[in-house]
Amino acid sequence: MVRNSRRWVMGALVIGLAVVFLAGPATAGEKVKIRFQTWHWNEKPVFFALEEFMNEFNKNNPGIEVVRDESRYGDKETVYIAASQAKAAADIAHFQHRAIPLFADRGYIMDLTPFIEKEGGEKFLAQWDQKALETCKYKGKIYCLNDYVNPLALLYNTQHFKEAGLDPNKPPTNPAELLDAAKKLTRNGRYGIGLIGSRQEGLFMRLNPFIWGAGGEFLTPDNKRSALDSPEALEGFRAYVELYSKHKVVPPGVIEQGAQEVRTQVAHEKVSMEIGVIQAPLIYKAINPNFKVDEVMAAAPIPSGKKRVSSVEYGMRVISAFTKNPEEAWKVYKSWVSKDVQLRNFKIYGVMSARLDVKSAPEIANNKFAKVFAAQGPYGKIEPLIPEWPKIGDAMITGVQEAFTGTKTTEQALKVNEPGGIIRPLARCPLAGVRDGLRPDLA
Repeated sequence: MVRNSRRWVMGALVIGLAVVFLAGPATAGEKVKIRFQTWHWNEKPVFFALEEFMNEFNKNNPGIEVVRDESRYGDKETVYIAASQAKAAADIAHFQHRAIPLFADRGYIMDLTPFIEKEGGEKFLAQWDQKALETCKYKGKIYCLNDYVNPLALLYNTQHFKEAGLDPNKPPTNPAELLDAAKKLTRNGRYGIGLIGSRQEGLFMRLNPFIWGAGGEFLTPDNKRSALDSPEALEGFRAYVELYSKHKVVPPGVIEQGAQEVRTQVAHEKVSMEIGVIQAPLIYKAINPNFKVDEVMAAAPIPSGKKRVSSVEYGMRVISAFTKNPEEAWKVYKSWVSKDVQLRNFKIYGVMSARLDVKSAPEIANNKFAKVFAAQGPYGKIEPLIPEWPKIGDAMITGVQEAFTGTKTTEQALKVNEPGGIIRPLARCPLAGVRDGLRPDLA
């Protein structure tokens, strides 16, 4: 009933959007409104960068008005799919790399190749990190330009380390050392590490290094069946979930904790460590201005086991295939990914641009945290870029939550023949036929 109710509400929302936004292009003398959608509109300090961009662009382009359009991090893909089916999606929307193949495959996002060719083609694209750009391509076409590429790292409170008798200059380097440190840091109402357990893609960025670092993979090399039934994948999966389920070094209610909840715990010194993104230190400051982030917090590579590996957050905006004003949308888009805006974004909220001329800027080279995060770049890895990933990811999150709560053991959550196990809905390939145990809005 709850699921049906939610789908009804979403359907009503999409119909409302269609009524409001399906008007044709602006008439003569009328401003063209470009809806700029992201989940960050109410999140400091990102909000300040968004506001500055919007106000500056609108001032310099009197015929176009960028308007804020909000989304929620946890269900942004689902809502965008529904809005696209109604041809009412935002003109420009913010996603991470996992959604691009699915949206491109379904025809929901615009191929930017014609615009890029007008800007100079390959010469224009040469300004970007080429590895990052691969996440924007699908079947020979390019659907976005990365505006940030963030390898993740371990962030930890050096003062807490000292209080627990740990050397802050020797952070943990593998899961065993991470567990040992987390146990020692869990004291006096404080927990050793914060983990994401809620239904959002930020979970993968924290979980994946444990699986990959142990030598495991999600899929076989041909992407045709699950590889999670290996001992290595189980080892990494167990190391992550047992921090909570067995060792109790993670705050209660982990399946309700998302990225911002964990950052709030760190900012208020309720948690000593987290696997986080480069912008996290500035977000800590915004959450708790009294927290001496630069003095107290430090960063180190993710303790990833046998193989050194980091997950990567590739962020990008897409233009809806159904926008009524593609030229104006591209003008806004191009301004957002420009050098000046991207460098300003780093200064305001710490995100690392995929533009090479920004990545090499002295502001990044001289930043205490950015230096550590940038050094993780060569070890960055992402999930397979296939349209079926949202289905796989949804099943994976269910398995993680079941293991966290004890509904299933870690072995059962990954087992091929276990009813509802992660492997079971992935074992029948090709993956396009996957249905069991998945949310209907992603099926």
